[in-house]
Amino acid sequence: MFKSLFFCSGLLCVASLSMAQNNVTNLNEVVVTANKVPQKQLQTGKVLTVISKEILERNVGKSLGELLNQQVGMQVVGSQLTLGANQEVSIRGLSNGYALLLMDGIPLNDPSTIGNYFDLNVISIDQIERIEILKGGQSTLYGSDAVGGVINIIRKKASTKPFSAQANLSGGSYGTWKGALNLSGTLSKNSSYAVAYTKLYSKGISQAANKKDDNLNEKDAFNQDAFRAQFQQKFGANLTTKVFVTNETYRADIDNGAFSDDKDFVANSRSTQIGVGAEYFVGGGKLVANYHYNDLKRSYINDSNYVAPDAYDKYSASNYGAKTNYAELYGSWSLGKNITWLVGAEYRAQKMNQTYLSISDWGPYEDAPLSDALANVNQVSGYTSFNLNNLGGFGAEAGGRYNHHSLYGNNFTYTLNPYYLLGKNLKVLANLYSSFKSPTLYQLYSPYGNTALNPEKSFTQEGGFQLFSNNQQSYFRAVYFNTTINDVIIFQSISTAPYGKYVNFNKQASKGLELDAQAQLGKFNLSATYTHQIGELTTKVAGKDTTYKNLIRRPENAFTLSLGYQASSKLYVSSTLRGVGARKDTYYDNDQFKSINVDLDAYQLLDVYGEYHINSKIKAYADLRNILNTKFVEITGYQTRQFNASIGLSLQF
Repeated sequence: MFKSLFFCSGLLCVASLSMAQNNVTNLNEVVVTANKVPQKQLQTGKVLTVISKEILERNVGKSLGELLNQQVGMQVVGSQLTLGANQEVSIRGLSNGYALLLMDGIPLNDPSTIGNYFDLNVISIDQIERIEILKGGQSTLYGSDAVGGVINIIRKKASTKPFSAQANLSGGSYGTWKGALNLSGTLSKNSSYAVAYTKLYSKGISQAANKKDDNLNEKDAFNQDAFRAQFQQKFGANLTTKVFVTNETYRADIDNGAFSDDKDFVANSRSTQIGVGAEYFVGGGKLVANYHYNDLKRSYINDSNYVAPDAYDKYSASNYGAKTNYAELYGSWSLGKNITWLVGAEYRAQKMNQTYLSISDWGPYEDAPLSDALANVNQVSGYTSFNLNNLGGFGAEAGGRYNHHSLYGNNFTYTLNPYYLLGKNLKVLANLYSSFKSPTLYQLYSPYGNTALNPEKSFTQEGGFQLFSNNQQSYFRAVYFNTTINDVIIFQSISTAPYGKYVNFNKQASKGLELDAQAQLGKFNLSATYTHQIGELTTKVAGKDTTYKNLIRRPENAFTLSLGYQASSKLYVSSTLRGVGARKDTYYDNDQFKSINVDLDAYQLLDVYGEYHINSKIKAYADLRNILNTKFVEITGYQTRQFNASIGLSLQF
């Protein structure tokens, strides 16, 4: 399978460099903001993937996790389960928590989770304008957690017309329907607004699989509401301000674990965000100020109306709360024709609380509540970077960050990203990054917490090249990466109460190869990606270092092949084949009362998409996924979606 992929990638590489191009964006025209300073995509040595507005509009039938799962070097484990299932974002084989999610450049975290990661289930794909995925350690610009990379989700901006409306109505398999509405406009020369609301509901399928494979488990429904409003005001030619509010919620029926159906286990989640920002042009440069507040709540209630046969508890209630405050001020100035200087400072404060109550045959049990008066930290950072461009084909970014944490003290990270353009057809890059991940509030303050924890520290090396067609509209890119994380925080069992503690102990390594290419051949557009990754954990056994592979649920090999055809000015069709290699998994068996290691088979999924523009304002589309009805396992004990589809209308006025 993968030999065939290399052959196809080679053909695509040759085609992308030799054929004339049409309707493809020139890479030298794409402006990205992942480095905090707008720059052309061609003028950065960092490994960057842009999911454009056009791609997003052709994937509104998918979830955000499904779309990210198709990108080179990425896996979102759980994205193929029923809506509302837990999703683990992995960049280059690193586990969940090493990928930092950004919203318009602002970090999104949930401090009440063990890994400090944000839940993708609350985010509506209909409200996104563009996504920029920046791989490699990005802590110099974005601080803690940006070890594997950052995913910058850029919300839809206001229309330049006085009033504009976009709507999406769809329905599909598993009793799924969605309605999304985006209203925006420019009220005057200086004022604009954008308001968006999405409603998504699905009757779903059972999260838990059935060992008998008889599909008698109860269906697990999902109900999402996402609202956002933003207002922007200009004051003269130099000052622009904005204020926004976001409220995203969902309710999901869940099950009691692998192969364990439950009829009244419910998860609720809410994220309420408020933010203000300003841009001020001064002295030939620009100052940017942002403040962001996020109030998060999660609950998991397992009622006593139905008790699963293998359940330990008759009733349980887990409640989590978290609050984050983020403030930043940075400025950028041009120092001559070829150098841009960025300097900034930021403040982060996080706190969490949690309670747990259960009732079993042995009576009630209640964990000692964790209060946010105890479980809180803050960090203060200063950072700077210099960008050099067009120095006879040479360019580079060099920068550093000094970070002060309220518990462990100080740490420093740096980045060096040189590249060289050889004419119009070749870019060579070599990147060095150091990054860090601060201990999470749960690791510090839970009953198993350890306030003496140090940050996890990483070092990443990248080397590669990118070939372009003569007009720089098609490309082939190959990148080798190698990341090592020291002082990895693990849960270590101990012989006395509470019988476990978080400690800095292991070393994690991830290395591999990424290939991706795209080309336009007349009315056909092609793209291909291939990821090879190896994860290795080094730990001490009997006083000696022992290294073993540890990619759990993540494949060593994965690929995506996509072919699109513009049949006419109104009709577009495409197909995508995604292959995922064999994987390792482990799950807890309630019948045997122990963890079981299993091997998961490789699988391939074929999707087909089509859209037809009825007129300039109305588009009909159909998104058919897993059309071969392939049965596969993503997480042991949980069901994946087989053939499923959605059809809909997109309207724009």
